[in-house]
Amino acid sequence: MLYVWCHALAIPYQLLLVMLLISGESVDSAASLRDLTANLFELQKSGYLCDTVLVADDGQLKAHSVVLAAASPVFKQVLKSSDQPLQHTILLPGMQLVVVSIIIQFIYTGKMMTTNDECGYSVKVMDAINDLGIKVHVSRYFFQFRTVYLAML
Repeated sequence: MLYVWCHALAIPYQLLLVMLLISGESVDSAASLRDLTANLFELQKSGYLCDTVLVADDGQLKAHSVVLAAASPVFKQVLKSSDQPLQHTILLPGMQLVVVSIIIQFIYTGKMMTTNDECGYSVKVMDAINDLGIKVHVSRYFFQFRTVYLAML
């Protein structure tokens, strides 16, 4: 059992959580979620426990089917209808590997970071994300930046 040291007493973490909740305090799992997604992305990048191959026009990328299914209703349907229970192959015709790679990074981390060389793929990435039914929550800061950027053009 895991113990958390609190006021020099060893208290089981479940009891500590119950005490926090009863006292009206909130328990933030954001850090745990960030750690989990970071760890999953590291596993994906190394290919460890990946059971799905995404095949683009110019290459392929491995991923975890459970992560893909949770992120996209399109991937979920394709994986459900697959006749390969242990290893899946998803063909993505018309899509370049760099686009698939950016989408996978977004699915695993919730962030879309591109290099200067990849910026030209932004529209293709957003179109593909839309086609795959992946939910995107954009902050107001993006719109402020975009407005300023468009005003500069």
